[in-house]
Parts: sequence; structure tokens; C-alpha cells
Amino acid sequence: MSQYKSSWPADQQHDPAYVSFFEKFYKVSDTPDAHDDYADSFTSDATVIMASKKVEGRDGR
Repeated sequence: MSQYKSSWPADQQHDPAYVSFFEKFYKVSDTPDAHDDYADSFTSDATVIMASKKVEGRDGR
């Protein structure tokens, strides 16, 4: 079993696409050389904020 297997409350309905996204996202997040795969998790014009770091768009400006 993958360490990235999602678990959801039995009485909660969820879209399988969300489950798949989160499992892949966290696996890629923990893979040091998967920079492009990580960036592909976001739209090309996304704003990503992590603590005090903010990146806008695919070019990271």
C-alpha cells in the first residue's frame, strides 16, 4: 500500500478525481527531482504562497 493512500470518512461522498489529485500531489511534493511534475499541479497563471514565499505564474515571477 502506498504511503500516499487517501482516507476519507465513510459517510462522506467525494469525487474520485480529488482523491487521485491529492495522492499524486503529495507524492510529487516529496520527490526532490519532480519540479516540473509539481509545477504541473497548478495552472500556468497560479499564485502559490508557502509561508513567506510567493510565486506568481509558471515562470515564478
